[in-house]
Amino acid sequence: MFFYFNCTCAVVDKCKNPADNKCEQKCVSNETAVDLYVCSCFEDYTYVGTPNTGSCEPGDVCSVSECDAAHGICTNSSGTPVCRCKQGFELDTDEKNCTALDYCGTEQPCDSEYGNCTSIPETGGFMCSCAFGFDLQPDNSCKEINECLVEDEPCGEYEVCNNEVGGFNCTCMLGYEKEGSGSCKPIDYCSNKKCSDRQDCLNILYEARSECKCKPGHFTESTNCNQGDMIFPGNMILKKAFSYNIRKKRAVDETSKEEANDLNDKTSLEYRNTEEEVTTWVNKIYAQIISFKTSEVRSFSSDASGNVVVNFALIFLEDENEVVPINATNLEKIMTNYMQSRCTSDVCVLGSLVIVENSWAVTTPDACAGNSDFNVCPDDTICTEKEGTVGYVVCRCRTGYEAALDTLFLDTYEMCQDIDECQTAHNCTTANTECLNLPGSFTCVCAEGWVGTPADGGCTEKVDYWKKVTIGVSVGLATLCLIAIIVIVVLVVRRTT
Repeated sequence: MFFYFNCTCAVVDKCKNPADNKCEQKCVSNETAVDLYVCSCFEDYTYVGTPNTGSCEPGDVCSVSECDAAHGICTNSSGTPVCRCKQGFELDTDEKNCTALDYCGTEQPCDSEYGNCTSIPETGGFMCSCAFGFDLQPDNSCKEINECLVEDEPCGEYEVCNNEVGGFNCTCMLGYEKEGSGSCKPIDYCSNKKCSDRQDCLNILYEARSECKCKPGHFTESTNCNQGDMIFPGNMILKKAFSYNIRKKRAVDETSKEEANDLNDKTSLEYRNTEEEVTTWVNKIYAQIISFKTSEVRSFSSDASGNVVVNFALIFLEDENEVVPINATNLEKIMTNYMQSRCTSDVCVLGSLVIVENSWAVTTPDACAGNSDFNVCPDDTICTEKEGTVGYVVCRCRTGYEAALDTLFLDTYEMCQDIDECQTAHNCTTANTECLNLPGSFTCVCAEGWVGTPADGGCTEKVDYWKKVTIGVSVGLATLCLIAIIVIVVLVVRRTT
């Protein structure tokens, strides 16, 4: 007997029981699908993954949100856009826009007087800055900058820097004034100063004034500059043997001492006696001249014949009432006229003085001679005598020097200062040379680490011979050590074989 059965299988709906599927949001039965179901998602979500094991991701709901675009952040909360704000901002009551937080607040964290606070909400902080002319300190206070103390001088030549709160200003130094170009120039205080023809006007810039000074030469520093001396050199020959180191004894205060009888020695009796006789007679000769002051013996010397040559000076005061013009020619004529009645047999006799006839002379002084009474010029100047004057010198700066500002307006006298040619113009342009300033000039020298003469072959690098010797010895020792090692290695190899 045979029995037949007709059996059918029912499809299990796995979507009815969440435990039978792995869907997050929606489960759809599908008899043809693996595991008989597929997963899907709610609106505004996107399904990601395999059909029955994927997940649901929120959709781009923030793309259409109204959150603050600059400072807001949108998040999807179960398909709903929620706005929040970035650091330093807070959400407004409309829950969409963001307002920056004020990190400066009512209590100013920066310098209250000269500082400025800038809130920086993006970083959650603030930044302090200071007004112009002030410098920000580590504690956010502002310190006033003294612009006058900076390395680069803010003012121009002959200007003084004056510091002010928040800045500075430049004014001309004492004795200077602004000109049209804005630069400072020396004030000529002498332009309004009236000095006599015997005086120079000295422009004293550092005291902002001028002063009348007696002209250099034969005028002294008196009030009216009328007590000056005019000095004429003269000489005559005495018919007398010049004495050398002759000594004699004479009693002085009941003691005996040795005294030189020598015209070379100004302390000797011979010198003093002869000096007195000469000045006595010369003073008599010129006593008729109103302005004559006195004569002075400057020295005694010997001529080729062994006679005594007297070098003297005639000194006159300047006197506007003088009738006789004071010059060398007139002064020599006066002496010649005086001597004529006292000369016989080629000699002229003045008391105990015996003078060689026509041996006297009076000359115009060389005002610029090194030993001249008139040469008041410093060594850094060139002395010249002003034309038409006696002993009136003009001092001008030598090459390599320039007039100091205080004497720019003097027509006769300059105080000089050295010119630093190394800062102005020089020709030390050869490689490895430097300029060295000297008084009144400059020279080129080799730079540090170089030797030689720039003007003769140039400079060569200085060789450290001891360093070379040390290197040579070191290399030699290293070579010897290497040879010794090779020899030892060869011997060891031979022994082992």
